[in-house]
Amino acid sequence: MTKPRLSKDLSFLILATQLKWDEKSKLKINELFSFPINWSNITFLSELLGLNAFIYEFLIKNNLESLVPKIFFLKFQKAYQRQGLETIFLKRQIKDIQEIFTQKKIKFCFLKGAELLDRIYITPIRPMSDIDILCKPEDLKTIQDCLKNLGYYQKTMHQSQELASLSTIQKHFPPFFHEKRHTVEIHFNLFSGLLLDENLTKEAWNTAIPVRESEQFNLSKEYHLLFMCNHLAYHILSPREGLVLYWFCDISEWIKKYNKKIDWSFFSELEHSELKDRVFSVLNLIKKEWSPPIPSALFENYKDSKDWSLNIILEKITGNDDGLKRKRRIFRYYWQIWFNKTPQWSYKDRINYWLRLLFPQTSYIKDRYKIKNKLIIKFIQIFHPLFIFHRAVKRLTIK
Repeated sequence: MTKPRLSKDLSFLILATQLKWDEKSKLKINELFSFPINWSNITFLSELLGLNAFIYEFLIKNNLESLVPKIFFLKFQKAYQRQGLETIFLKRQIKDIQEIFTQKKIKFCFLKGAELLDRIYITPIRPMSDIDILCKPEDLKTIQDCLKNLGYYQKTMHQSQELASLSTIQKHFPPFFHEKRHTVEIHFNLFSGLLLDENLTKEAWNTAIPVRESEQFNLSKEYHLLFMCNHLAYHILSPREGLVLYWFCDISEWIKKYNKKIDWSFFSELEHSELKDRVFSVLNLIKKEWSPPIPSALFENYKDSKDWSLNIILEKITGNDDGLKRKRRIFRYYWQIWFNKTPQWSYKDRINYWLRLLFPQTSYIKDRYKIKNKLIIKFIQIFHPLFIFHRAVKRLTIK
């Protein structure tokens, strides 16, 4: 299949990832539909970027269904119906977690989709791959027991305990899987891997709002927006992480709903330079493409944000970006993995990290390659370093 071009269809995707359309947006819609639309390309992109249900609602609310070839409209309609059923089960799952965490006195905050399903998305259009929850480290054992009682389990995701611990610091605790439900990811840090994260997370807890008759808290409007922006920036900057377009919609619609309740000076006063740069770069991009009511003065006080291009970002996701740029990005990733990961580590810690990456524990080999035979496991352990190098070289040399 020929990889799609994004520039002609980007306006369609941006319009589809809005929940309401003002007069200016409706003019853009009329202009867009006055020209032929490549529905095959739109369908491909909607599946890639998680937008099928969004596009169906966009077409229905703007009375555009008659302008869409039936075969494509039915695909969007079926996706919307599937997402509706999935959302019903998701809400039941979230309710079960709320109840057992409250019963066991576990303080928690839902993040991203689990927080947005009712507060932002009235209709069932937003997909979720997992349920993200912020908890406190002292509740770790109780959390494990609670989720185990609900039928969840953890499996080896990292080559060693050292790498699992590193991932917990930089991303989240190893996820909890379930045969019939969505994965649950427990976070102990909001801005994992960034310096001063612990202080920022403590402040987020201090300003969180308790939910009545529950152990649940809601992050302040500012901290949840800060978290969503940093999460999106991380995925934009990482060459190996996926990206979906509804994360942009999350931020835009959050700002549209709560802009009068958001203390915008909070962002100007951020002391963490890397986090501040990420957040302002995302907000600048969101304002440019989705036009939520972000005060213009916010950017006048901070002019160091990156001028990101949504078209270039999406080209990276679809593989259409320049080959040399992609190779440089991947090379930087491997440099970070092998030579500059957690600079505060001693050389002994780094050597141990590299050895565990190349020669993982048996439990990881079993889960990674789905094998049980002891002889084959030994064989895999010998050749696993070659697999690692082969994958790295392939990424750097692929056209």
